[in-house]
Amino acid sequence: PLRCLSEKDVVESVAVVGGGGAPGCELPSVALALPARLALPLRLGDPAVVGRVSGGRLLLDLRSVPPELDDDLAESVRACT
Repeated sequence: PLRCLSEKDVVESVAVVGGGGAPGCELPSVALALPARLALPLRLGDPAVVGRVSGGRLLLDLRSVPPELDDDLAESVRACT
């Protein structure tokens, strides 16, 4: 569903365990790297898509996106571009 992205748009990432349950525990992941200017429109969309801005790019970590939501994520990104 996100075939319009090139390989350079998928980057290695590190996810962290939240909630203080395992401080310092990092998990390898991958993220979509998009222009940072998309952070606000994606966050305000319906459904909201929340990522993190790092190194001038918006990173959408895919660890927590189940495959059945790939189409929804792709549509949210398309709606902002």
